[in-house]
Amino acid sequence: MGRRAYHSNSLSAQVRRHFSLTQAELAQFVGVSAPMLAMAESGRKALGKAADNRLWVLARLLPPPDGQGPEAPAPAAEPVSDPAAPPEAAVLEQRLSRLRFYVIKARFELGQRGTLAQGQARRRWAQEVLRPLLAAPPVEAVWLGADPARDLYWLEGLVIHTNAAPLTLSATERALRQARLRGLEAEVAALEQALAPNT
Repeated sequence: MGRRAYHSNSLSAQVRRHFSLTQAELAQFVGVSAPMLAMAESGRKALGKAADNRLWVLARLLPPPDGQGPEAPAPAAEPVSDPAAPPEAAVLEQRLSRLRFYVIKARFELGQRGTLAQGQARRRWAQEVLRPLLAAPPVEAVWLGADPARDLYWLEGLVIHTNAAPLTLSATERALRQARLRGLEAEVAALEQALAPNT
């Protein structure tokens, strides 16, 4: 549905208000563009004979004294919801199911990021410990196949992979995720309470 125009006292504006039409809808009926109708309603342009004739098709259906049509029905009052009426259980259950999934996902992501932080710390420690041992292996390690150049190249690959791993959560990110999780858990509890049978 198109955008409604500003208030105007032109005949086209009266027709639009009476029949609850947008400028685009009335413009289509009378055979002009919506901008052209807007300019006509503001008094900057004339519609033209053909468009005026089309406008009169609807204008004659305005209520007296402007036309010969019926009065528009009185606007219906907004339906007032009964606060005592039970909520629609199916809608609440669907939302509850979705929220439970979000809670599980949020807990899992927080746990994974915590485990990831521990794993990254351990890998960084391992890289520091392994670097001097692989750069200058003891004689017995050389006999077993140690190759400092190759082993250090392998270690640099570990460093690259560790640095490319997803970052651990900052304190702010962790607080925001925990707040979201608490909000989800609170909504789950509220929906469970709303769906609980009255005892």
